[in-house]
Amino acid sequence: MFEQEKRRFFRIHFKRQVQLDFFTEVYDECLVKNISLGGMFVIGKFPHKVDDECHVSIVQKSKTTNFTFKALAKIVRQDDEGIALQFISMSFESLVLLELILLYEPRDKSSDTEIKLPSDLPFKICEEESFIPD
Repeated sequence: MFEQEKRRFFRIHFKRQVQLDFFTEVYDECLVKNISLGGMFVIGKFPHKVDDECHVSIVQKSKTTNFTFKALAKIVRQDDEGIALQFISMSFESLVLLELILLYEPRDKSSDTEIKLPSDLPFKICEEESFIPD
């Protein structure tokens, strides 16, 4: 029996639509279940396999917010509910947005977990136009 590995990053519930572009197929209006500094879980059935890469894009426009988060990610786990994506690279602007989401998105009041952002990042920071690592 495998020992349960402790999560490296704190996750928050984040019910937002996300677009996944697997280079051969694009999935619009998928639903994010949760997000962390290291990745996100997306609900749905996808024919792709572990280690397949995709561009992730979350756009939110409203009276009070207007942001676009983009990253390159890969599938690290699949189950009956959806896929777990690990971020591979993103721009500095997307990193700042992700950190703001993690710090200020409303959380369950019963959660007393303090969010601590790590000093070492689990992915590459790259130019805005290029999310694919060299």
